[in-house]
Amino acid sequence: MKPILRPLSTLLMGGTYLVSIFFPFPYASALISLFALIALVSFFPYLKRVPKVLILALAVAALAMDISKDGLYAFFIGLQTNANVLAIFIFVPLLAIPIRQGNYLAYIEVIFSYYIKKTDQLYLFSTLTAGSIGGVMNIGSIPILYQLTDTPSFEPYTILRIKAMIRGFVLAFLWSPYFISVGLVLAYFDVTWLQLFPVGIVLTFLIMASGYLLERKSSEPIPRDKPLPDPLELHRAKQKVAELAGVVVLITAIIMISEKMTGLSVLTVIPLVAIIMSFVWSLFFSTRQQLAHNYQAFFDARVPGMGNELSLFIIAGAFGTALLNNGADEWIVALLDALNITNVLLLVPLMLALMVIPALLGLHPVITATILAITLSDSPLFADDHFFLSLGLLSSWMATTLVSPFSGLNLLLAALSRRSPFEISLKHNAGFALMLWIICYAAIVVLYLLK
Repeated sequence: MKPILRPLSTLLMGGTYLVSIFFPFPYASALISLFALIALVSFFPYLKRVPKVLILALAVAALAMDISKDGLYAFFIGLQTNANVLAIFIFVPLLAIPIRQGNYLAYIEVIFSYYIKKTDQLYLFSTLTAGSIGGVMNIGSIPILYQLTDTPSFEPYTILRIKAMIRGFVLAFLWSPYFISVGLVLAYFDVTWLQLFPVGIVLTFLIMASGYLLERKSSEPIPRDKPLPDPLELHRAKQKVAELAGVVVLITAIIMISEKMTGLSVLTVIPLVAIIMSFVWSLFFSTRQQLAHNYQAFFDARVPGMGNELSLFIIAGAFGTALLNNGADEWIVALLDALNITNVLLLVPLMLALMVIPALLGLHPVITATILAITLSDSPLFADDHFFLSLGLLSSWMATTLVSPFSGLNLLLAALSRRSPFEISLKHNAGFALMLWIICYAAIVVLYLLK
């Protein structure tokens, strides 16, 4: 019999949060915290060594700040601090069910096989696909995309494919409402997704174009290993890819309209729309038995696979709350005073350093991002600069994910390609990460001067 405590507690945590929004009831926070604690404890034996050490260290540090009865209760309630963002993380992957069932990725493979004739085209198509499909399916899209491009023709260009996938995927951190990064800044800073999206999408295409131009300089032809798809097959593939794009745009439009009409936070709307649209969309492809099987697979495999990020995000919220309860806002102000940082344009580079350096030592970016968001969002010094803080945090998060050998993305692709995560992150993506951050910082400076 498969263990059910991990997926059950995870879904109950996210589900209780959503129910409490519409039907507030006493002790809702305590109940969400209880399910979060059960999830944290049940996942712990299955986690990798580094997350285990981080979770233990953060838990001990948070508890050590105040071991009184009130301190223990504050730590317990702090476990649900990130419940709104975790609801996105838990329920958005349901959208992968109809995407898989509709065979959309197989049609993307047809497009790849027809149009990719040179290495720069392979880079561009892989980047676009990782950024667009990954923006909805999250990290679950990466193994699929890797397998789709792992053909005899593309196999000699493994490093190129890895670079393209990583770079395309992290760019979704800037704009995708389905990503935990965007959810985090929306939860803590006084910004809306409609404010972030235009800037994020423009920066995404600018950075993507810069990467493509760099790869184009060393482009070479790719020998073919199989015949081109016939015209009918290609036409059908184009139709299905356009259909996929249309549905994703429709889902995003529904989220935007629902947020406007209901007045609910986008953090609440996104998981609800993901749940409903996943079911409705799946009805076009699945029988009742297939649908039941897909949801069972989601419960048995997909949710248990969330353990590392889910557990880190739960404990990061509790630790960040403990810091805030014990004067972290004053510590931040003291640090900024010591460094004479009174302007947000000076703070953004410091945010980069505070995220990159710990990440190189093994600290997950989720932890530092959460702590920075919790503490900086309450700082009166930057009360009018939340939009710029949001962009600074997102750009630093992207750069950190690219260069950290311990990020889940680099570890996943290292396992798939059987290469070192240090090679992938530091050797092949450090330069791109610096370019990406400089472009984002330049945009922040321009927007700040124009405000």
